[in-house]
Amino acid sequence: MTDKQFFVRSITYSLIALLFIAVLTAVTDPFVHFHKPFFGLAATETEERGQQIGVAKNMDYDTAIIGSSMAENFEAGWFNDGVIGNKTVKLSMQGAHFDDYSRLLNVVLKNPEVKTVIFSLDNYILLHNPDEFPTTIPEYLENDKLSDDIYYLWNKSVFFVFIPQFLINNITEGFSADTAYCWANRYTFDKYVARATYLPFRLMTPDPEQPFNSYYEYVDEFLAGITPYIESRPDVTFYFYSSPYSILYWDDCILRGRLTAEICAINEVYSKLLEYDNVRIFYFQDDWEVITDLNNYKDYSHFSQEISHYLYECMRDGKHELTKDTSFDTLLKFSEDVADYDHESSFH
Repeated sequence: MTDKQFFVRSITYSLIALLFIAVLTAVTDPFVHFHKPFFGLAATETEERGQQIGVAKNMDYDTAIIGSSMAENFEAGWFNDGVIGNKTVKLSMQGAHFDDYSRLLNVVLKNPEVKTVIFSLDNYILLHNPDEFPTTIPEYLENDKLSDDIYYLWNKSVFFVFIPQFLINNITEGFSADTAYCWANRYTFDKYVARATYLPFRLMTPDPEQPFNSYYEYVDEFLAGITPYIESRPDVTFYFYSSPYSILYWDDCILRGRLTAEICAINEVYSKLLEYDNVRIFYFQDDWEVITDLNNYKDYSHFSQEISHYLYECMRDGKHELTKDTSFDTLLKFSEDVADYDHESSFH
């Protein structure tokens, strides 16, 4: 074989290998980037930042769950109850901020079949400067440029990690995406664990009390971002819910001097959102039976899947729902009660 023949064959074999990788990636499509899964496969767990835009674009659904780790332990099938929805996708992204959520909402609300959006309204979204948390969704997956798809079609992690994971998860999960991104079965929920993860970071000396309006600038930015979506689809019902952080979270909140400021920020958001007829708000932070039982938690805020199912049931049945008339009083009472609580009792 001459050098020229060797060179030509090497190039030919390389091109064939690249074509094979691209075709296998496009057909299997673990990020659901090009199409719904073929061959009876489901959009099982791969990688949240990579997959969720594709799921939002290509799957059939009338209900979308959008949220952080506080939404990951929902099973999508729970919400196919004929009350909240009939066909649900879960678009969770651990640690996400609003810039990520807005990318999902842009896609979800273009779907004319969507009737319900369930949104995990985490406190931290209102307490952090949004400019410091830009989107974490890869641009080549978000946009529609074909030229950018090379970063997906010939991605080493996609080929060697996520395609096998996608296929294996389909087999082990019974070709269902209901439990995608659920993590509860990997952790122990126990009062000793919850305390142990919190105590090393507990402040010994309380910080000064923050002004009540400390977070209003961030609240205004959040509202400026979310309200256009609500207004653009009056036919869609938006369920906002606040997760039941444990009493340890509120101990930390008090020690850092932000209880009043945090509750005021929440109140500003709720009062604005409740002006819309297509918004429902469910408040679980004052569920004392849940938040004071540390056996429900693995740390100061993350709760078990049993609690996630309880939240779903409450939203289905209209329990813990706030209205224009009850929102302010509910938040005020909770702030007073949590300030008066004997927090030292949580450690005995």
